Amino acid sequence: MTMDSRQRRHLLKFIHDLEKHKGRHTELVSVYVPAGYDIVKIMQHLSQEQGTATNIKDSTTRKNVIDSIERMLQSLKLYKKTPDNGLAIFAGNVAEREGQQDIEVFQMEPPEQLNFRLYRCDKTFVTDALKEIAEKKEIYGLVVMDKREGNVALLRGKKIIPLTTTTSIVPGKTRAGGQCVLPNTLIQSATGDIFEIEKSHNPNAIAGSMIKDFSIKNSPITDKWDTKKNQVYKIITKSPRLEIECSPDHFFFVNEDKIIEKPAEDLRIGDFLLMAEKIDFAGHDVHFNPIKYYNSYKITKEGIELLKKRRLKKGLHQKQLAKSINVTQTAISLIELGKRAIKPNFLKRICSKFTIDFEEFLEKYSVSKDNVNLPYILDEKLAQILGYFLGDGNFEEERITFSEQTKEVAEYYEKLIKEIFNTNTNLKFRKEKNYWQLRVYGKSLVRFLKSEFPEINTAKESAIPKKILESNNKISARFIRGLFDAEGYVHISRKGIGLGVNNKKLIQQLQVLFLRFGVIASMDEYDNKRNPYTKNHRFTIDLTEKKSLERFKEKIGFTSSIKSKKLENVIANKSKKSEVRQIVVQGSKIRGIIEKTGYNMQLFPKVSGFFRNKRMMGKEAFNNSILKPARQKDKRLYEELKKIYDYPILPVKIARIEIRKEETKMVDISTGAGNFIANCLIVHNSAHRFEQLREGAAKEFFNKLAEYVKNDFLGNKDIKGILVGGPGHTKNEWVDGNFITDLLKQKIIAIKDLSYTGDFGLQELVDKSQDVLANEEIATEKKMMQRFFEKLAKNSKECAYGEMHVRKALGQGAADVLLLSEELSDEIIEELEKIAEQYGTKVELISTETREGVQLRDMGKYAAILRYEVH
Repeated sequence: MTMDSRQRRHLLKFIHDLEKHKGRHTELVSVYVPAGYDIVKIMQHLSQEQGTATNIKDSTTRKNVIDSIERMLQSLKLYKKTPDNGLAIFAGNVAEREGQQDIEVFQMEPPEQLNFRLYRCDKTFVTDALKEIAEKKEIYGLVVMDKREGNVALLRGKKIIPLTTTTSIVPGKTRAGGQCVLPNTLIQSATGDIFEIEKSHNPNAIAGSMIKDFSIKNSPITDKWDTKKNQVYKIITKSPRLEIECSPDHFFFVNEDKIIEKPAEDLRIGDFLLMAEKIDFAGHDVHFNPIKYYNSYKITKEGIELLKKRRLKKGLHQKQLAKSINVTQTAISLIELGKRAIKPNFLKRICSKFTIDFEEFLEKYSVSKDNVNLPYILDEKLAQILGYFLGDGNFEEERITFSEQTKEVAEYYEKLIKEIFNTNTNLKFRKEKNYWQLRVYGKSLVRFLKSEFPEINTAKESAIPKKILESNNKISARFIRGLFDAEGYVHISRKGIGLGVNNKKLIQQLQVLFLRFGVIASMDEYDNKRNPYTKNHRFTIDLTEKKSLERFKEKIGFTSSIKSKKLENVIANKSKKSEVRQIVVQGSKIRGIIEKTGYNMQLFPKVSGFFRNKRMMGKEAFNNSILKPARQKDKRLYEELKKIYDYPILPVKIARIEIRKEETKMVDISTGAGNFIANCLIVHNSAHRFEQLREGAAKEFFNKLAEYVKNDFLGNKDIKGILVGGPGHTKNEWVDGNFITDLLKQKIIAIKDLSYTGDFGLQELVDKSQDVLANEEIATEKKMMQRFFEKLAKNSKECAYGEMHVRKALGQGAADVLLLSEELSDEIIEELEKIAEQYGTKVELISTETREGVQLRDMGKYAAILRYEVH
């Protein structure tokens, strides 16, 4: 509530009385008690200060302070609680003569709320807070805006009171290719490969979503751009934890009352993005030509005949051929007699001499003489060995080595490797390192694995092999099993399973790959400070949702019986309630579908909050609470709701947004679908609708801001005017458009160009409007005096001026507005204000800063506009 003139006058007099008193030392005590603060705590604090005061060296000062606090405590005991606006209380020795004591207490319940607490001993009473309250506080409306944000506030005196902050979904101006993600963002191609977006190109087709029907489909890349940005937004979600890094203007799909599109810079913690729940993928068989990897070959009779014919055709004796390829004649002779195996490099030189395709010759005319069998097709067993090797294996020149903690698992893989490769192995327990070491021999095996699966490299550089990703789900499932056999663990305390490595790309590839099985996984990052042997960050993938754990057990599983048993126990003790797998369609829309078929909500008694969009619902709860009752009542309704249940899209909540300023290379692509799946999230990419989106979003934002301004300002009669400001032309578009009412437009007294929005913008608007505000205060006085002079000219009996006539009219209750010059004494003004209060007369103090104010002073300093004529 605005302080009236009488309250202000009383407060000013109180301040004036306090400032008359000066202490000889720091002995005057000032205490401010804020509104709502427990007065008992203030009294306890004063008692403590009273005890502390006993340490004051000067005996007179010590006694004055202790006695002042005691008198203050006695006064505070009269209050049962702190007054509504707080309390200001002062005490001290106000005796005029030194050596005398006259402790006096002054207290004031301020007309406006105190919002801070203070205790101070000084030579003067602390009155700054009361002076601030006493200042005239005209109220103005403030509106600061640009295309992204709008701020509504009140200016009361010098204090800015924020009311509303609203944001828009209007993106900043950009060119095509400006909405970018980091180059290492992972996407999935139609062939199944999961790779960095920087390696994408036209005409790759990649996975995306048809937003209208929430399906996941492949769509061709139509364009690609490389650019640089100065700011990076890192968006991190929870349940599951996903992360993506992008430019401020990169668009995401946000699940609100409907699916809307927002740039990263307008996203807020708590917004729900969209992610894929399941990506269907068929895959294809992968075949090898392993003959080229063996160490030696026996050439068939047909092959020997072919080589001899080529030699004779060139007119070469064995000795001449041997000399030309730097071998002995005996070696050539033994090869042609079929009595000797041949090494790859030897055979390559012969094939090169006779212009024969080496690999084709191997395939048609050669038989391996190695002890190792290399596979011709990528099957489930080989995939599992590859996953296990990626986790716990390493290459040597003529062998590969595995390290394993569990004997059961080590023996299983030794048996599996012998079955597939038919090679020599050695399994032994390393006591000094407390693990089982499995060595697998075969130079050709090493060559085969390195050549066919080059992605398996050092721990930090490895990735899931492309051939695995392009295979069917059974192959990729067994690869994951092998990897989890090596690096996976079961968390009993966290009720889930996980895997940790020093390789972020591998973990993020796994996140995407898991979606083929409908398994939802979280990725996290740790600085690994506890490990003294490495400074590398550690990345983990975790599965904690029951449905995902069940699908992992069914589709993938562990080889270790111990891990398998632990997983079964975790699943058995896991609640079906899930924050991970939520229905993507709003409850109000589902309610509409149900009501359209003629059913009311009584059929679904447990989910009223969901139907009112008060909460989200997990798929398990949706199945039990909505699908099952619908199935019993109406088959068509059930089928329609089942489609929603089966949508392979989930909402995922933003947990954190990190922003960093650094010049960063980024990549943008455009697809036929207008979006793509990046790090499991569905992100917008097309610039085709950009301007249309800007216009629609701007209109929506302008209307929303206008509604806030209407609610905050239109009904507030105390607002003298509205100040509008902001960067650019947005503020002018808003004021000039049909967004705000004519009544509000009439109240706008200034439009200012600003550099900022938000709190800085509000302060900048006030600072730049000081001239307008000063003129407004003077204008109010001028309007009031002009009204008086107009009445005086038309009918002098409706006015009064001069002390005698004004006092008479005031005493009869005839004065509607009392006009007093500020040059009158405080005592006279206070006296007249008390009389005016009795008759409901409005009091206006008029300065001498205007010509009209000077006229009032010269007319005797008193004037009044009357309610009726006084004779």
